[in-house]
Amino acid sequence: MRRILFYYPSNKRSVQIESTIKTLKELGHTVLFLTTCEYGALHEKLKKENVSCFSNPLVKKFSFSYYLSQLNFLVKFSNKNKIDLVYSNLQHTNFIAVFAQYFLKAKVVIFRHHFKFNKGHFGIPLKVNKNEVFFDKIINFLSKLIIVPSSGVYNGMLKHENVKASKVKIIPYLYEFSRYEQPCREEIEKIKATYPAKLRLIMVARLIPFKRHAIIFKVVKKLIKEGLSINLLVLDEGPEEDNLKRIIFNARLEDRIFMIGYKKNILDYMAASDLLIHPSLTEASNSVVKEMGLLTKPVAVCQGVGDFDDYIVDGKNSFVMDLVNPENDAEEIIRTIYNKPEMILHLGKELHQTVLEKFSSNEKTIEKYKKLISDY
Repeated sequence: MRRILFYYPSNKRSVQIESTIKTLKELGHTVLFLTTCEYGALHEKLKKENVSCFSNPLVKKFSFSYYLSQLNFLVKFSNKNKIDLVYSNLQHTNFIAVFAQYFLKAKVVIFRHHFKFNKGHFGIPLKVNKNEVFFDKIINFLSKLIIVPSSGVYNGMLKHENVKASKVKIIPYLYEFSRYEQPCREEIEKIKATYPAKLRLIMVARLIPFKRHAIIFKVVKKLIKEGLSINLLVLDEGPEEDNLKRIIFNARLEDRIFMIGYKKNILDYMAASDLLIHPSLTEASNSVVKEMGLLTKPVAVCQGVGDFDDYIVDGKNSFVMDLVNPENDAEEIIRTIYNKPEMILHLGKELHQTVLEKFSSNEKTIEKYKKLISDY
C-alpha cells in the first residue's frame, strides 16, 4: 500500500475531491491532505473521515520567495512523512509540485482541471491571461504524467498546447453523490419569491471572458423587450464582474439580471431555477451541470466542450448550443421551454438518470486509479 499526499490550493468543499480521496482510502492507501491556504470547510470534512489534514498558508503570495517557500515546505513535508506519491491538483499547486519533484523521494502526478485556448478558437477573440499561459507551459514541460478528466481537455492540450500524448491520461471524475446536501425548501421558496418570473434562468460560472455571460445578457434583453417574464440569476465571482454589471446597467436590466456573487447554498439557487444556461467556451468536466442533473433540472451547454458530448443529448436530456455562435440557439431554447414548461421536468429527469449512471463512483473508473497507482 502507498502513502499518497493530496496537494491542493483551496479549502472550499468539493464533492469530486472528497470522493476521490475516499476512494483512495478504500483501496487501502494512506492519504494525507495538504493545502497552500488556511484551514477551511474541506479540511474539516476530511478530518471527520480520518484524513490527516495540513496547511501552509503564507501571507505574501505570487512572488519568487512565496513559491520558493511553498516548494521547500512541500519537499520537507513529503520526505518527513515518507510520501510515495504526490497527487497535485490545480494550476497553483501544480506549478510548485513540478519544481519540487526534483527534490522529492516521492513521484509527482499532476491533475489538471481546466483547459483554456491560448490563441482564440474558431475566430473567437479572447482575453488571455498571460500568467496562466506561462504557468501551463512550465507545468506541461516539466510534468512527467498529467491526469485530465475528459477528452476535451486531452484533445485541447495535444492540439493547442503541443503536449506529448504519452504524458497525458484520461481518468474521469468520481462522485459520491450522497455527499451533496439536500436543498432547503424554505430557502428555495424564498429565492423564488425574491426573483419572481415565469422562467428563472441561472448561470453559475467564474466571471471571466471564456464563460461568455454577455452573450446571454443580450438574448435575455431581447426576449424581455418582447414581453417574456424572465429573470436571470448570475452566481460566482471573477475579474469580469464590473464589466458585466456595467452591461446590465446600460441595458436597464437591473430588475431582470441579478449579479448574486458566490453563495455557499448554491444548490438552493439552482433548485429554484428552471434552466442552467452555460455558453462556456472551455471546460474540463463541469460539476455544476451534473449538480443540475441531480436536482432534475435541464441545462444548455455548448457542443464540443469538455465532456458534454459524452452525456448531453440535445432534446433528450437537455439542450446543446453551437460553440461558435450560441446566441441563436440560446434564444430558441429559452423560447421553447418558456412556451412548453412541461419540458423542464421531463428533460431534468432524463439528465438526472444520465448523471447517476455515468458519474457515480464506479468500478471502471476505480480500476483506472488502481492502474495509475500500480504503474507509477
